[in-house]
Amino acid sequence: MGRYRPEGSYFHAVKRLPDGSYLLSWQVDRYYKGSRQRHPRRCTRETDEAGARRFCKRWGLELPQEV
Repeated sequence: MGRYRPEGSYFHAVKRLPDGSYLLSWQVDRYYKGSRQRHPRRCTRETDEAGARRFCKRWGLELPQEV
């Protein structure tokens, strides 16, 4: 859970790579003690089709078919 939103991550995306694998990406906010600012951090992960399907199902995205 985020500080000001109910979910912990946002801007979820899936991209199919030329080699047939998938690149998953999302953004999370980092907060540091004593600071009121948020520091967005982009996270990425490369996975196979099964992992991409689970990610898409979890976040309500469509699985990309073409590069």
